[in-house]
Amino acid sequence: MQNIDTKAKSQLEKLGYYLFPNYIPLNKIRILKEILLRSNAEWSKELNHPKNINSAYLTSTKFTKDKKDREILFQFIGSDALLEIGKVVFDEPMYFLNTQIFFNPEDPNKLPYWHRDIQYMGISEEKQFERIQRDFVWHFRIPLEPDPGICLVPGSHKRWDTEEERKIRLELEGKKNHEEISNQFLIPHNPGDLLVFSAHLIHKGNYDVRRFSFDILYTNFPEKKETADLWNHFPNKDEFQNQKTNSLFQLV
Repeated sequence: MQNIDTKAKSQLEKLGYYLFPNYIPLNKIRILKEILLRSNAEWSKELNHPKNINSAYLTSTKFTKDKKDREILFQFIGSDALLEIGKVVFDEPMYFLNTQIFFNPEDPNKLPYWHRDIQYMGISEEKQFERIQRDFVWHFRIPLEPDPGICLVPGSHKRWDTEEERKIRLELEGKKNHEEISNQFLIPHNPGDLLVFSAHLIHKGNYDVRRFSFDILYTNFPEKKETADLWNHFPNKDEFQNQKTNSLFQLV
């Protein structure tokens, strides 16, 4: 395990991703899938749009209405299997931020698009680059169906775009954000795998086959209490938290 940790830590730091194959038992995957199909269906009733490629805040009481289902999700989010990987990713405390399900859009004209998650924060590129040096956001992706993979530019989480990358990602000078980028790398993954990757990477999805992948987002900064109050996607202290996970579910 120590050798795996060393290799994983080195690749995560340098390239911004690492695939842990066959890491999660398939019986656990089946349980998660049953719950999240229901949660995603509730989300879709309220927020669905043909161009959507993902849902969010799945642990909210609005979307996961059954108390036992929420408990199972929070136990998994705070499980030793994931926290041990978190120790490889974070040199400091880690915090739960959010959950997402990634699926294919209903609109066939919606194409996979290159992006950095941070570009949607409404701050300047200069501020975005400052932020990626300080604030770390990592996706822990658990495919619940065979996933055709995520396409990413290795190492781009630690630097800003090349001229080619920026023109394509931001659709400048006639470029489109679905075009191929030099050095792009596709990582398919299957149920049982765990793909850990930085939200700061330049990346895009792949819609070739049906996908239904569960992402847990962990950070090195706590979520804002006002966001948790809005979505109610954090565990109640008297229900699901324990001494081990108290720090994981902190708010500010």
